[in-house]
Amino acid sequence: MNTQDPHPHRLILRGLAPLLACLKHHPKALREVVATAAFAPMLAEHDATFAELGVKTRVVGPMELAQTAEGPCGEVCALTMRPEPGLARISDFAEWRESKESIVIADGVTDPADLAAIARGMAAFGLKRLLLSGGSEKLAYDPEAWHLSRGAMEQLRLMRAAALGGLLKLVEDKCCVVALSPDMGRKIDLAVPVRVPARHLALLIPGGRLDPDIQPRVEHCYRFPGLVGQPPLSLAEIAPLALAWFASTPQPRADGFLSRKRARHAKDKGSNPAN
Repeated sequence: MNTQDPHPHRLILRGLAPLLACLKHHPKALREVVATAAFAPMLAEHDATFAELGVKTRVVGPMELAQTAEGPCGEVCALTMRPEPGLARISDFAEWRESKESIVIADGVTDPADLAAIARGMAAFGLKRLLLSGGSEKLAYDPEAWHLSRGAMEQLRLMRAAALGGLLKLVEDKCCVVALSPDMGRKIDLAVPVRVPARHLALLIPGGRLDPDIQPRVEHCYRFPGLVGQPPLSLAEIAPLALAWFASTPQPRADGFLSRKRARHAKDKGSNPAN
């Protein structure tokens, strides 16, 4: 995105899939739709919706379309205006726990392709809440991330997590953090989902090494899947595997049965001291 843009919350979507996803999930964000004459008939069925929303539509030549899209674009682009993603609060974690909504945290992710892969994996497996921290929030208005996500970013609810280590410390009783790491932790068994009885889950995906300030807040750490000594997969390749594994986690029972069973087991062990 042009850093001189006087409207920092402007975001350009390139291609039909992101446009239709925006029209479905965030219609009020749309400001203008620009298409080539050859592609304009493909949008005719949406003309009434655009008019109702007050969205301006323009038909232009290929060169003007590329200039408007600020990058390669062969058919259509949309100009949108987005609100600033809100800061995550302690009360949000309590709300997500009650609704059994697992969350994903992208920390220190700087490559738009990596964030797009995370978004596609989340959308594919029904995960909706994405927290951006450690510089990842800079990609919230990166056109390339939204373009490569092919409409998946439109389905997510984005929030920012400033001072993530401190925030996670404050919500330890509400949230169990499961982290991925390229070089430490247990190996992920894709056939066996992570099991954390009666706890709300957050999956932390770092853009590189796990931040030492955040590491104490992590209860379970798994290293990226793959064989030791073999060329590692990239974050964009690992993200869908990890998200599929994370999304298969059994939900805790509402009555807290599993946590009570664990507490009873610990009590029984304490009541039978070794001779």
